[in-house]
Amino acid sequence: MKNRISSPYHDTPTLWRNLLNQGLSDDGWPWDWTSMGLRSVSASAKVHARITAKSDGVWAAEGLIAALPLVAAELGGEMKVSRGKRFLKNGEPFTRGTVVCEWKGSAREILALERPFLNLASYVSGIATQTRKLVDLVTAACPVRTPRLTATRKTLPGYRDLAVHGVLAGGGCSHRVSLSGGVLIKENHIAAVGGVGKAISSARAVAPHLLKIEIEVRTFAELKEAIRNEADVVMLDNFSPDQIHSALKIVETGKRRPVVEVSGGLNEMNIGEYAIQGVDILSVGSLTHSVRAVDLSLLVV
Repeated sequence: MKNRISSPYHDTPTLWRNLLNQGLSDDGWPWDWTSMGLRSVSASAKVHARITAKSDGVWAAEGLIAALPLVAAELGGEMKVSRGKRFLKNGEPFTRGTVVCEWKGSAREILALERPFLNLASYVSGIATQTRKLVDLVTAACPVRTPRLTATRKTLPGYRDLAVHGVLAGGGCSHRVSLSGGVLIKENHIAAVGGVGKAISSARAVAPHLLKIEIEVRTFAELKEAIRNEADVVMLDNFSPDQIHSALKIVETGKRRPVVEVSGGLNEMNIGEYAIQGVDILSVGSLTHSVRAVDLSLLVV
């Protein structure tokens, strides 16, 4: 599986440092009375900790590991991080029992960083794991002209870059990272302007010429109107597999074939039914809004 990490934008030291620092801020780490008690016993207490996987998954936190010593130093402590026997890279699968990395250094800083690290690594690797699972299902169902699997903007505020990074590490693609990434006309836009044709023409009047114009359609009539108005991408919203086959026949009748996206209710149980040759994109909101974190633990050894 070739990962689709084509841009460093979603995997930068700044991203990981900011997220770790946000986690520390959420925890109010300077007032961690429990760990301060350790310092009252030994101001220079050092520990050796090991991060171990307790479930199978796909790794997506390579940059997070690299950021740990930097953040520990900012806190006034010292941390040395060593990799396990396997140097896990983004997109690499791992099994239960894998030692992800080991930490050695100041006890207070290591204990402060434990939960932010585990939360972030578990979450982003959970997204990568679920993405890989669905990518494999789509590839098996449609090995020729396999549709791209994309995420959506259904992410928590402040965590979009992290979520997109997880999807890319799992072999999926991003859709629009932000509203500026493309024109996507939805049913509410259509209702606001009074029709598919008007929505496309109004968007085309203001959009930069390099941006594609995509429109969501719910009926065959809307699909035909979108094709007549030369939409670049048509999103078949909540179409059944049988309806998708019929829609693909309509798509081929136009002067210019649009990219075909399928969306609405796609999940692990049914995505194989929608991996139909001729469909270009399958967009799945559950990649980021219903992620199951992988299980990681930290133990002082």
